[in-house]
Amino acid sequence: MKRLLTLDKSRIIITALLLGGFSVVGVGLVSVTQEATRERIAQGELAVLRGQVTAVLRPGSFDNNPADTAFLPPDPEALNLPPLKPEPSDPVERLSASVRAGIVGFRAMKEGKVTAVVLPVITPYGYSGDIKLIVGVDREGEITGVRVTKHNETPGLGDKIETAKGRWIFGFEGKSLDDPGEKGWAVKKDGGVFDQFSGATITPRAVVGAIHQVLEYVRLHHDELFDAPHSSRHEHDDESKDKPEAAHIPTEVNHE
Repeated sequence: MKRLLTLDKSRIIITALLLGGFSVVGVGLVSVTQEATRERIAQGELAVLRGQVTAVLRPGSFDNNPADTAFLPPDPEALNLPPLKPEPSDPVERLSASVRAGIVGFRAMKEGKVTAVVLPVITPYGYSGDIKLIVGVDREGEITGVRVTKHNETPGLGDKIETAKGRWIFGFEGKSLDDPGEKGWAVKKDGGVFDQFSGATITPRAVVGAIHQVLEYVRLHHDELFDAPHSSRHEHDDESKDKPEAAHIPTEVNHE
């Protein structure tokens, strides 16, 4: 009997050890899979962002690849951009992490001159939470294009801010602070010039406010955005070593 009990105890211990080992391996595999999935999603989002950056710029207004000129916008809080957590101490790593987080701007250039900038902005006033956009603005302060990069608005109502669901977002092209003016920068229900959606006013109101916010931002930071020295990933000098390096968004996605 004692021998049988000893054998049973041994089997229990072995079984427990095996189960524990399988559990550790299983948790490890799940962690690796989750990390790989996050990386694939991030790469996919970067590829989409690259196309959107070009889409909000006027054709022929640049001879560079704007996706190669990512920069950290000054005063990011004015665009409701969240800080990186944790924030890398190395400027290049910080810029790369910011690109992945979608909180960087881009410069369009022609013959060495900045012709337009593409800026991210987040509005917390969407019907279903944050709405993230990128807005192209030229040197004269005119909007060259707008795209919504992320949102959770109601399908069939608020999602008309997407280009695939309607042409509403194209209505901002060519607008500026003076056109339509301070009072005009609102939906028609609030006395402005921009249409709201049938059954959905909160979403377009939030987007209009965010775009106007970008125009005000450009007015305040015009010199920094258009005239400040900038670096490219190909050209650097000794004085630029302590400055953030322009980040490159990959053209091809190797995952997903």
